[in-house]
Amino acid sequence: ELLAWNDTRPPLIIQPVRWNRDTIKDRFDEAGLDITDAPWNAGLQIRPGKHVSRVPFAVNLPGFAAGGWIVQDPAHALIARFAAIPAGEWVYDACAAPGGKAVSLEAAGARVIAGDTRHDRLGRLTDTTRRAGVAIRCVGANLEAAPIRPASAAAVLVDAPCTATGTMRRHPDARWRLQPDVFARAAARQSRLLDAAASLVRPGGLLIYATCSLEPEENAQVVDAFLSRHPEFRRAPSHSMPAELLTPAGDFESLPQRHGIDGAYAARLAREDDR
Repeated sequence: ELLAWNDTRPPLIIQPVRWNRDTIKDRFDEAGLDITDAPWNAGLQIRPGKHVSRVPFAVNLPGFAAGGWIVQDPAHALIARFAAIPAGEWVYDACAAPGGKAVSLEAAGARVIAGDTRHDRLGRLTDTTRRAGVAIRCVGANLEAAPIRPASAAAVLVDAPCTATGTMRRHPDARWRLQPDVFARAAARQSRLLDAAASLVRPGGLLIYATCSLEPEENAQVVDAFLSRHPEFRRAPSHSMPAELLTPAGDFESLPQRHGIDGAYAARLAREDDR
């Protein structure tokens, strides 16, 4: 079933930002396109209408340049929902490009600093936040040398670089690029990033770890090893998710062949409050 999923063309799914659903529907109706609710009520899926045979590229659709919406699969929108950052709190989105999760967190009420070490992707990050019109500060920074005081952040999101096996239908060439040893190397890097992020979280704060991988070596196993090294952290599952999208440990996990969205994983970890 997963192989069949990876061979299908992904639909275009958007998340409202500057435009509400009614405005999007009206403008897309005028363009001959239909919208329906995306799976798990996490976005809007764009479909050809009666007089349009295919959905145009996103940049050519009404509202793209104006920041009316952003392109984002439900899995990634759900991770921002799963994070459940309290409104008004500062969150450092440490591996933020292209910026969709940062925008979703800001829309949910968090105050966001978005960083990325990959200079080739910083342009996409700043373009996304500029179009969305959100008050997000973007910085070029390596998480292991982040411009954040130790133990000061209310929340840190580590959307870690990974093998992206949950998004292969969007990147079909990945199935030929991956080698058996890549998973161990990815997990080692992810562990270093989590350790670096942990030092930034204040007592009582949150550490969110996420990937778009389906591999246990990059997901729960990384988190379990982290918790064994950092007893001051514990899992703090969010209650904002349907039970079908949670693992027995309380982590978020979407499986394409089962849930009808991209594959993704997230763990919500809380640091003990010293008070």
